[in-house]
Amino acid sequence: MYQKLQTLLPQFTVEPITIENLSLYETVFYNNQEYYCLTDGHPATKETCEDSIDGYLDYPTYSIGICHNEQSVAFLSVLDGYPEEGTLYIGLLLVDDRFQHRAIGSSIIQALFKVATDLNFKNLQLSVQENNISGLSFWKKIGFYEIDRCPCEGFDNLSMKYDL
Repeated sequence: MYQKLQTLLPQFTVEPITIENLSLYETVFYNNQEYYCLTDGHPATKETCEDSIDGYLDYPTYSIGICHNEQSVAFLSVLDGYPEEGTLYIGLLLVDDRFQHRAIGSSIIQALFKVATDLNFKNLQLSVQENNISGLSFWKKIGFYEIDRCPCEGFDNLSMKYDL
């Protein structure tokens, strides 16, 4: 996954994020405070960063760091085969707020579409809170559509899909 993304994103350095190199990427988490306050009710913490790179639900998980000129710009987490075989699930995409609105997130997701197609995935899925206006707008603009919604405390959590 990492090497395939690297080939499609030559302007960036794409690498696995581990506990050993997590400190390089912590600014991506800390510079997305609006997201964390909206979704978690508090700013990102060291624990938030560590939890984000752990595997999810016993599915193969890729924690992907993206740098430009040795500066971290994005974090992407994807799960292989969740919630069903043939699906690549985007657990989290964060672009450091200092680098947003430069088409970096779109470039990353377009590269992920190509990788997923090459690896014979049928679709990509993700979940986004309805009250995350900028996140929801981004995913819709990229071509994801709503497939389900789950009422939560004061908002709906939307399951979204992109067919390859």
